[in-house]
Amino acid sequence: MRKLKILLLWLGIISYLVFAHGFVSGKRSEKVCERINIIVTDSLVNRFVTPDDVLNILLEDESKILGYPLSSINTLNLEKRLENESFIKRADIYKTMNGVLNVRIQQRQPVVRIINRHGRSYYLDIEGYILPVSDKFTSRILVANGHISEPFIEESTRSLFDVDPPEGRRNKVVYELYEIASFIAGSNLWGTQIAQIYVNDKFEFEMIPRVGAHVIYFGDSSDYQNKFAKLEALYLYGLNNRGWNNYETINLKFENQIVCTKR
Repeated sequence: MRKLKILLLWLGIISYLVFAHGFVSGKRSEKVCERINIIVTDSLVNRFVTPDDVLNILLEDESKILGYPLSSINTLNLEKRLENESFIKRADIYKTMNGVLNVRIQQRQPVVRIINRHGRSYYLDIEGYILPVSDKFTSRILVANGHISEPFIEESTRSLFDVDPPEGRRNKVVYELYEIASFIAGSNLWGTQIAQIYVNDKFEFEMIPRVGAHVIYFGDSSDYQNKFAKLEALYLYGLNNRGWNNYETINLKFENQIVCTKR
C-alpha cells in the first residue's frame, strides 16, 4: 500500500509538471515583446557602442521585435547581427516572461591605436582584430605611428591574423606592435607609463613615456619582456635616485646593459 501511495504521488507530481510546462509554454507563445532592455557591460571603460546604437541595429529593416510574440523572435540571428558590428565582441540575448527582450553587449578591447605612414588610423584589439576609428569615442590608449606599412591588410580583413604577411621586416612591424602593445596593456606599470611608440626608418621602436623627459630606444620586439624588465630596474634603482629628467635617451638595444645619454 505504501509503495502504491508513493507511486501515485510521483504520478501526480509528473502530471503537474507536464501541465505547468504546457501552461507556461502556452503563455510564453502568446506573450508579445513589450520592451528591449540593453546593457553594455563594459561601458565605463569604452563607449564605442551605446544602448541606442544597439537598439537601432536591432530595429533596422523594420525587424519584427516590439509588439510581436516572443516565440517568433530568433535570438540567435539577432546575436549574429550584432556581432557583425566591428566594436561588438559578444552579444547575449534572452527573453523573460514579462515580455522583455534582454540584450547584454561586450565591446572589443583595443590595445593600441595605429597611425600608419599613409595617415590611416585604426585600432588593434586584444585579439588582433582591426577596428575603425570611431567619430563618437576616442579610446585613451597607446598610440603607434611612424614608418608603419601593412600592404597585406585589405579593407575587408577583420583580423590581423587572417592573412600571412609577405617576407620582409617592414611587413612584420604591425605584428610586433600588436605583441608589444598587448604586453603593455596587460601591465599596470607600462600601461600607465608608455604613451607612444614611434617606428623609425630602420623599423625599430622608440617609446615616449608619460613621466620623464627621455626617449626610450627599444630596438625591435626581440626579447621585449627582458627589455622591459631592465627598464623597470633602471626606473626603480636609477631614475628614482638620480632624477627622471636628467637623461635625454635610454637605449635598451644592447644585451645585458642599458646605455643612457645625459642632457
